[in-house]
Amino acid sequence: MSTEKKATYVRVSTEGQNTGRQEEIIQGKAYIEKISGRIPFAERKQGSKLLADAKNKVINYVVVEDVNRLGRNTFDILETINTLLKQDCTIEIVRHNLISKTDGKDNFFFTLMTGIMASLAEMDYMSNREAQRQGIAVAKAKGIYLQHAGKGKMSDEKYREQHSDIIELLNDGKSIRNISKLVKKSVSTVQRVKKFVELEI
Repeated sequence: MSTEKKATYVRVSTEGQNTGRQEEIIQGKAYIEKISGRIPFAERKQGSKLLADAKNKVINYVVVEDVNRLGRNTFDILETINTLLKQDCTIEIVRHNLISKTDGKDNFFFTLMTGIMASLAEMDYMSNREAQRQGIAVAKAKGIYLQHAGKGKMSDEKYREQHSDIIELLNDGKSIRNISKLVKKSVSTVQRVKKFVELEI
């Protein structure tokens, strides 16, 4: 039986987001980056390093919090998973308590569930984008559209910097009302920032 050489992949979408929650699950070597999930895994700096290390047998067990950390596109997520499996890597998805091998044998349930979850991750992303598109269309029709409500002409980077406290607490799973009390900003402001972050993921 081969020795487990574990590694953990951690990703958040923007500089304003905190990786702390995901870092709690780190086992072995850590690959941490702040990059949009829309970027293919193999084209990410840390993602490509992880794939190279798997190919070179530096690691053989990959831990990730959820499949959406690997990507937002069904094909890319499944391609990444299949690439790792072909390198004889075991994959663990912590949030759903899924491991690709049990007692040294391939876990069919893992294959089934990751396919479903990859599709759901893409559907969730596309649903958010479509909701945004429809909302913008309605706002434009009413003559009240701004690129980001409450953001004006501020760049995305400046907006994330201004509300980094809210983004960090959202990333930690705090409720909107709780965040509003903690940072002393209105509930509507927290809701706007939450929507902004969701569209960035």
